[in-house]
Amino acid sequence: MLGIIRVITLEEEAAVHLHGALIERRFGLPVTSRCIQDQPLGVFDEETEAQSVPKIIALARELERSGCTAIGISCAADPALEEARAAVRVPVLGAGSCAAHVAMAYSARVGVLTILKEVPPLIRSILGEAYVGMDRPDGVRATLDLNTPGGRAGALTAAARLKERGAEAIVLACTGFATIGLAAELEEKLGIRALDPILSLGAMAASAASLPELLRRQ
Repeated sequence: MLGIIRVITLEEEAAVHLHGALIERRFGLPVTSRCIQDQPLGVFDEETEAQSVPKIIALARELERSGCTAIGISCAADPALEEARAAVRVPVLGAGSCAAHVAMAYSARVGVLTILKEVPPLIRSILGEAYVGMDRPDGVRATLDLNTPGGRAGALTAAARLKERGAEAIVLACTGFATIGLAAELEEKLGIRALDPILSLGAMAASAASLPELLRRQ
């Protein structure tokens, strides 16, 4: 069982499990999802990230106790990733770092699409010399802003600017892009590889789940 920590406060069960459902459909992994509390706008700056850290650690411990064999942090900034890894004994994956690692398998020229003023540090460090720059949708400051016609249009325009700057792959450095299914649209309309952070996390979790069996077959 994969435990997904939603780094936003949501009330409806379908919304809470949306990212987990994406992973279940694509990779066939059973997923349980939990939200942090008292952060209805999620994580979008240093202050909200700091507020999320103890909540993520507590949920990681809760998910481990409930029987999860791996945990995914559903935020491209990977808040509390190292702290959660230190707090539990099961693997902990961050959506942002997973997307960055997958992007490196596709291209040596990678752009980052984010809603933040800066690229999340872990993503930036993973990309290294492959990094060609970042962009952000105009008028989008929080995850929920993406779920509007203007937010989606702004994301497409920003991604096009990254392609013009030479990006051959784009890391979608906000899980809100997964919520609106942006990766498939970018690949269709721009002809560029777009790495969805939630599906990248799911791919890593699926690989980790099958690795012991693959090794036993050697």
